Order: sequence, then C-alpha cells, then structure tokens
Amino acid sequence: MSGWRIIKSFVLFALLLAFLAPASQSAGSNVADSTVLVVDDERVTADEILYLLGVQSGGGGSAAALIAGQMTSEEMEAFLEQVSRAILFSKGAIIRGHHLDPGVAARIRWGRINALAEAYVGSMASSLTFTEKQLRAYFDEHREKYVQKEMARVRHILTRTEDQGRTALLRLLTSDPFSRVASELSSDPISAEKGGDLGWIVRGELPEPLDSAVFSAPPLSPSGPVQTEYGFHVFEVQEYKRPRPLTFEEVRETVRTEMVEIRMASEAASLRERFPVHTDITALREGLSR
Repeated sequence: MSGWRIIKSFVLFALLLAFLAPASQSAGSNVADSTVLVVDDERVTADEILYLLGVQSGGGGSAAALIAGQMTSEEMEAFLEQVSRAILFSKGAIIRGHHLDPGVAARIRWGRINALAEAYVGSMASSLTFTEKQLRAYFDEHREKYVQKEMARVRHILTRTEDQGRTALLRLLTSDPFSRVASELSSDPISAEKGGDLGWIVRGELPEPLDSAVFSAPPLSPSGPVQTEYGFHVFEVQEYKRPRPLTFEEVRETVRTEMVEIRMASEAASLRERFPVHTDITALREGLSR
C-alpha cells in the first residue's frame, strides 16, 4: 500500500484549509523555481507539498519524503487537486465575505500569530537549552526555594450546625465508615461524592481555625467540629508530609522550567521596549460578563 493511500482516509479539504497558510511561510529560498501549482496569484511549491504531507501523516518531514516517494503520478495529481480546491474555496470565501466573520477572522489572525510566535521561540532554542552544570548551579543558588511544604491528606464532613457536626463525629467514633457519614451528612457535595476526601492540603490553604486544627491533630483520629465561615467541619488527617529539603534529582525538571521561563520573560521584556503593551482588566471583566 502506498504512502498516499495510508493518509488518504484523512479529510484532505479540511486539513489543507487549516495548514495551507502556515505552509506558505515555510518554503525555502528556492520557492520561485520549485512551483508545482498555480491558482490565480497563489503559488504552491514542492516544499509546501512536503510540508502538507508531513502534517497529515503526523510524521514530519521524514515521513513526508517517504510518502512522496511512494506516490504514483495519479496520486500526485489527486493530491494537487485537493490543494487547488482548498485555494479555490478560500478565494471563494473571500468573495462571499466569510473572512469578515468574527470567528473566521479570529482563526486566521491567531493562526498567523501562533505560527510566527512558534517560529520565534524556535529560533531561541539554543538559549533555552541548559547543561547539567547550569541546572545544578541554578539549583544551588536558589536551594531555599526547593523545600517540600508541610502537607496533610485530609477528609472532612461539613455541616451547617454544630449539633449536626457532633452527630457526624459520634458516628465516626463508633466506627461508622467515614465515606458513608460524609455522603449522608456533608453539605459539601464535591467532597461528599469522594467520601469527604480533600486530597493533599498545604499548610495555610485552609481557613482558620481549621488549618491550625488540621495540622495539630493526630493522624487517623476523627476530630471537630471546628467552625469556619463555611460551617462546622469534622475531619480526619490520614497522612502527613513534613517539610524537608528537596534534592536536585527531585526538582531537575522544575529547575529547567524555571530557567526557560526566566529566559522567555527576559526576551518578552526586551520586545516590550519596542512594542508597548497595555492591558485593561476592567474592560476584560465587562466583556466577559456580557
């Protein structure tokens, strides 16, 4: 089976509409002497055809070359026909004013912006690659950041009154399963569906005085009720994780991500000097609330 038949099941028209514009920017310096298709003022090069084949196959340039090498003349003609249709339909869309539709205009605009942004970031690849020595140096310089915070795995039952909370606690102390009591008595529907489980909580995340109560309670011992603005909490700490320094091996990828972000932020700051940026949160809130 030829490479063309392997990808023939794709909806070529839709894919070509999606990728034809970026493809036109990916051709090399030999665009003028490698034109394989002309539709009015649009010229398509052999490089662009390889690009489209690579996109459709999902294998990139190497897969495109392999597929192209297996295509017969008839299959090449059929593929070029699909490309020409995509261009013709795009021109027809402009004639009918579809490019003025807000949704279509947004796709065109952000497709262009994203393609150029990806190209720019790609050109920064060498400055976004760090050696092991550089990663370790950054880790050593910022070692105080890399500490596992104190955490507790907690499940709770939220009630509206203190009496309801005491009832829940009494049932737990008489060996009634926590998940059952939570599903029957808790007014927190999200955690009740999970047997009262809140997952891992970092010290300081819970409202006081619940936070202090949780991080001072013995594990596997139902406690409460503790009142907060949300109601009365009956809880059980299932497990603690105490603070400790993290090793370089544990945070290597975090360090890499932070170093990349620093370089990206620096590059963006440099570009901001040339292209001023203004934001309006009030206008955004008003727009999103409509």
